[in-house]
Amino acid sequence: MIADNNIYGFIRKMSGLCPAILRSMALLLLLLFSVGVGNVKAVEPYDTIWSNRAVETEEVTREEMHIRFVVAKNKIERWYMNNAETLDSIVRWVDKVSNDEMVEIVSVEFCGAVSPEGSVRFNHWLSVARLTALEKYVRERIEIPEELIVRNDHYIAWNELDSMVENSDMHNKEDILRIVRSENRSTGEQLDSRIGELKKLDNGKTWRILLNTFFREMRNAYMVIVTKKSQYAIMQEYLHAAKPKLDFMPVEEPKPMLSPIVSKVDCASPHYMHVKTNLVGLAMLNANIGVEFDLGNHLSLNLPVSYSALDYFKTTVKFRNFSVQPELRYWPKTNYKGLFVGAHMGFAYYNFAFDGDWRYQDHKGKSPTLGGGLSVGYRLPISRDGCWNMEFAMGAGVYPLHYDRFHNVKDVSDGQLFDTRKKTYIGLDNIYIGISYRIPVVKGRPTRVRIIQDALINK
Repeated sequence: MIADNNIYGFIRKMSGLCPAILRSMALLLLLLFSVGVGNVKAVEPYDTIWSNRAVETEEVTREEMHIRFVVAKNKIERWYMNNAETLDSIVRWVDKVSNDEMVEIVSVEFCGAVSPEGSVRFNHWLSVARLTALEKYVRERIEIPEELIVRNDHYIAWNELDSMVENSDMHNKEDILRIVRSENRSTGEQLDSRIGELKKLDNGKTWRILLNTFFREMRNAYMVIVTKKSQYAIMQEYLHAAKPKLDFMPVEEPKPMLSPIVSKVDCASPHYMHVKTNLVGLAMLNANIGVEFDLGNHLSLNLPVSYSALDYFKTTVKFRNFSVQPELRYWPKTNYKGLFVGAHMGFAYYNFAFDGDWRYQDHKGKSPTLGGGLSVGYRLPISRDGCWNMEFAMGAGVYPLHYDRFHNVKDVSDGQLFDTRKKTYIGLDNIYIGISYRIPVVKGRPTRVRIIQDALINK
């Protein structure tokens, strides 16, 4: 009886600890899983039948989408086969995944392939050119971090030909598959030995069937997106899981004390800061620098500053100034490239002389002008990763002026004050040809961590 009572007491004690133990084990498994999945690599693209489909495991999804090319060409033609639909699907899919907090992108792979005809050198160049064309098309429309990009040129897609012949009803497909699955015995720049063997079958009839039926499917480039469940999604699944039901009398359990859980998903999508300079200003001996911050999907704030205290080689020619011109910009594209329009304010101290009879300076050097206007411009990437950009812009505005006129006398720093005037200037106030470098800026959202933590504690 004593032994029985001890066993019964032990069972009752363990029943009270079961919920806490189960939750602790779940959290431990969650952390181990997140570390393991983070090391997942892209699946080799030629180990499956080529199609626009997802190959899924429990936590990892592989989406593969193909576009086709005209023979011997590397230019993307939207009209060719079903390219238009596929290209639009690629952009929509990448944009959706990039903004979905429930998934995390592991890698984005660009691949190129060719059909067997053609020389070794040309076929290799063509496969690289095709994957480059697809990558350029996608990255011009969707921002993809360089660290996620994988590039893979597979030259001749023998595995694809193998799959298509295997699933065909050709009478001699066993002979074809034997050749396709054999090793290439050629060396250097010679044609692949398998090509010659295929051409000999049925006095060239088999080769013509392959050429007209299967080869055009091999002339392609494709993109593979590998994603996984984000830690946020996994945590949500845990929160909605049913509590285990026990037949024992419930014992009040202590609320666990959890440390903050920090993961990649707790951060918003990265925006960028652009550091820039105006080459036109530098040519005019104006030291200038600007910074631009991305505010949202279509808005940015530009803050340029310019300063000069120099004469142009003689006292009668000068363009001295200190100016600030903050500008709010609107970008039709969400990647902050291409065309933009802006609304700006202008603030400036000035001291101008153009080798004539007069020098113009803000009244008593204490009456800077303050106005504003509109501008239009264009940003053009000049590096492959999109970090370096050229920028072109022009703006006009309205500025009230209160200034003094001085006689512009050679070798005299100030000259004689002649009169004071007020007028309103309407015209160009900004000509910009500059270069910029973008720096990623990630804004954290720790509130999500606290929400998850509170939910776990109160569950």
